Amino acid sequence: MTHKTFGYFDLLETFPKPGCAVCNLLLRDTHAFLDSIMYEYVMDPETQNKFRDSRGLCDQHGWQIAQMGSGLGVAVLYERALGDLLETLNAAAKGTTRSGGLSRLRGGKEGTALADALEPSQPCIACKHLTESEARYLKEISQHANDPKLQAAYSASDGLCLEHFRGLLRVTGSPARLQTLIAMQTDIWTRLRAELNEFMRKSDFNNAGEKMGVEGSSWRRVVARLGGEHGVFGLRRLKP
Repeated sequence: MTHKTFGYFDLLETFPKPGCAVCNLLLRDTHAFLDSIMYEYVMDPETQNKFRDSRGLCDQHGWQIAQMGSGLGVAVLYERALGDLLETLNAAAKGTTRSGGLSRLRGGKEGTALADALEPSQPCIACKHLTESEARYLKEISQHANDPKLQAAYSASDGLCLEHFRGLLRVTGSPARLQTLIAMQTDIWTRLRAELNEFMRKSDFNNAGEKMGVEGSSWRRVVARLGGEHGVFGLRRLKP
């Protein structure tokens, strides 16, 4: 019997909600992670060093913490990153004074070298946390693909987004479990496609008198199904 972790029960609880269950759990987990960073680890030297090495957070997660209300925490962490960037610029300026100062950095190999030095040496810590959590959830779904409760929850849900379904296929080695997952996702996408076609049919002026049903939101849902739920993936996301 396969051991059931908290992740398994989180999935069962989340599948009935609208959207990709893995995306929704990652949104929850990432918010909790950033909240913990901002209110518990701002003064932690290791956390400050991670911010320095990653040049802050990616666009998505940087704006997320900016909206969490801790201006002082943001200032402390980003000052560390900005200070390191300034040290790099100052070192570059001093290193070129004998050959005409910063003028040599306007292009060519020197400019490329400086651009490389300003590049993050580590990924966004929130993206890294997201990638690790994502791997655990996909592993749970794969391992329990033949579990009746998980099958029922998955089949009745919106399924996974394309990104997470592709990830799920990659971690599923059992042909039997793979076929089960493919069959469930195929049924879900088939229903969604039918709703899209019905939405387009009812949107035709010849059918303007017909009342729109659940298919009315299908055009929004398909965006999330193929691209992921809004705000999940940061710009420095680690790829498997």
